[in-house]
Amino acid sequence: MSSSLKLSDGRALDYTDNGVSSKSALILHHGTPTSMAVWGTWLAAIAEVGIRAIAFTRPGYAGSDRKVDHTVISANNDLEEILNHLEVENFVSIGWSGGGPYALASGLLERCSGVQLIASVSPYDAEDFDWFQDQSPESIEEAKISVASLADSIAFKQGYYAEIRDRKAEEFLVEYAKRASFSSFENVYRAFAEDLSLSLRDALRVGVIGYAEDEYAFLRNWGFEVKDVRVPVVIWQGLDDLSVSPHMARWFNENLCNPTLELLEGQHHGSIMVEKRAEILNAAIRSLTL
Repeated sequence: MSSSLKLSDGRALDYTDNGVSSKSALILHHGTPTSMAVWGTWLAAIAEVGIRAIAFTRPGYAGSDRKVDHTVISANNDLEEILNHLEVENFVSIGWSGGGPYALASGLLERCSGVQLIASVSPYDAEDFDWFQDQSPESIEEAKISVASLADSIAFKQGYYAEIRDRKAEEFLVEYAKRASFSSFENVYRAFAEDLSLSLRDALRVGVIGYAEDEYAFLRNWGFEVKDVRVPVVIWQGLDDLSVSPHMARWFNENLCNPTLELLEGQHHGSIMVEKRAEILNAAIRSLTL
């Protein structure tokens, strides 16, 4: 059920709860630039095994009001208000892509017992680390523009965001159908493609400013050191991912306090969300205090 929470600073924040009654929950952090709608099939799958799951849309996307100058760590304030409102006492965070930094930040909260990172971007400003290594030319171009200034990022995204916003599920399926494993997961791929298409339309219906601010946040200092996250963190990374390089997953493995690295042959940025969903959820549930 989708709802809107009025936060203590007056902003509205969209969230959805899969309806399972529990004081423990999985918290789902969407990628960039999507919304909580991308987790539709995940929310249903988690409900089927009797576990509570909650997703929310970060500031500036869809119906969630902007938060000027927000940072990765400041998202914990919004999350704490959601947890209090929904009476959640224990949680495990799952973050995909641009949602990974926010999931990791939530690992600093007392109520968090674990984090699952799925194809997560790593800190841009990490010492002795080439953030651009093995990245696609398109990703490198956009990141360099976006890190220069928020205004540059907004101007750049204005040129193409409508194309992303209006992508149909069928366009994603054309690529997914090329996979040898497609027939084994066809129904899940079709559902995920619908979720992905819907979430892009939802997130970008208000324009690109929220998208630019979200990306700008994870291209600046996150406001915490990853080594200070003490809970177990599982790092799931496809070796064929062209959007987020496996180089980033290896960096997390070397710099986190309590990591487990899962490098996955043949998986890319989208397929991992379908073909490895069950494994990721099983790992998350094992970390959850029920």
